[in-house]
Amino acid sequence: MFPQSTQSPPTSLQVHPVPFLANTQDADELGAGSVEVPSWQIPDLVVECPKRPGARIHKGTSLILPEAGGDLLACIVRSLPVLLQIRPRWILGYSMAVDGVSLRTMYRQLEHSGPCVMIVEDSSNCIFGAFLSEGLRPVSQCYGTHECFVFRTPRLAGAWRTEVYGRSVAPTSPSQIEGASVPKPESEGASPPAGFSGQKAKYFEALRKAQAPSSSASVFCNHMGIVVGTDGPALFIDQDLLRGASWPSVGFGSPSLCTAGTDFVVRNIEVWHWSS
Repeated sequence: MFPQSTQSPPTSLQVHPVPFLANTQDADELGAGSVEVPSWQIPDLVVECPKRPGARIHKGTSLILPEAGGDLLACIVRSLPVLLQIRPRWILGYSMAVDGVSLRTMYRQLEHSGPCVMIVEDSSNCIFGAFLSEGLRPVSQCYGTHECFVFRTPRLAGAWRTEVYGRSVAPTSPSQIEGASVPKPESEGASPPAGFSGQKAKYFEALRKAQAPSSSASVFCNHMGIVVGTDGPALFIDQDLLRGASWPSVGFGSPSLCTAGTDFVVRNIEVWHWSS
């Protein structure tokens, strides 16, 4: 619970980030090969509540992206489609800390928002997420384009670094992906993600069978949760928004995005978009 304030909580918050180096190296390894994101490309992060009845920014509320460090923001910016890289404002469409824990609320608030960035912080203090080129919307089929990508900031010992994994043009060999063995297609006897059985196991099995191996459509959302990278899944958020799973994904060439195995407990989720 966030501490209650005796004053009326603000209805908006604007954060002005400063330019940072976008890199996938430790700080002491930065050199001529590092990619710098120009200061004009670093967006303002805007939280607006007037259009969201019941939403309040209480004193002490913690948001993930503004506090995660510049490397995460810069790496996401440089990986976005060009037209989104130059957008000066990112708008908070949903935050568990601001809007409460509700998948239905998330879908409702993002219904017409278009492309978005979903960011998750787990109980191990790891930050990871995905850029969804066609937004978050509950539909009856997989969707998404080759522009989708996943990322993680493990926050391990030493300097934090952000790793971005985009859709592969040619499928990456499972042996080239860090971490646990990649699940085989269902036709080869793959098992469902650890910790899931029964209805959830059938859910993932149906998604894998419905997904064409060469298709870039890698996102599926419905009342049972959010799936990014159906071959893993690279990222799965359960319907209660309290737990999830991340397995290595051939389509993204990514390892498990969380640092403690393949299952994680959600601490916070937020989604940023560009629609006004």
